[in-house]
Amino acid sequence: MDSKLLENLQISVDELPAQEKVDYKPLEEDYLYMRLTSRGLFMILLAGILTLVSFSTELPFIYWTPVWALLIVLLFVLEILGFKIKGYAIRSKDVSYKSGLLFFNMTSVPLNRIQHVEFSQSPLGRLFDLASVKVFTAGGASSDMTIHGLTKESAQKLRDYIIKLSAEYE
Repeated sequence: MDSKLLENLQISVDELPAQEKVDYKPLEEDYLYMRLTSRGLFMILLAGILTLVSFSTELPFIYWTPVWALLIVLLFVLEILGFKIKGYAIRSKDVSYKSGLLFFNMTSVPLNRIQHVEFSQSPLGRLFDLASVKVFTAGGASSDMTIHGLTKESAQKLRDYIIKLSAEYE
């Protein structure tokens, strides 16, 4: 048996390539508007429920209004700032996606591990003409990476391109 197969040499962390040097393509601006619309609709629904609850309690809804307004402003500001961070990159050997303002997340999936790629579009996404691409690897029922905020055409092209690149590794 070859002794090199049994070796497990340490690699210097300083010599690793930096992921941050990748040029990430930003998501469509309409995706921000879709997310803000979704959050706004949820807040309106929640405000309606709280208004109904306030009729049956001794604490009127008017006392909650400043807290509610602050919460809405904070949520929208975080959504806008977090949107600027989101992006994806396709490289010769992997697909990467980054997101998150408070909880930063960067996911890279090697093309040789991809089992299948899925195109999906929510009802609100159809209204904004936006779609998502889900990337699946072996060993799980859920997607390993989802790239949201793409136009329908670019999502279909991206799906087809990832499938083509990953097929080259089979």
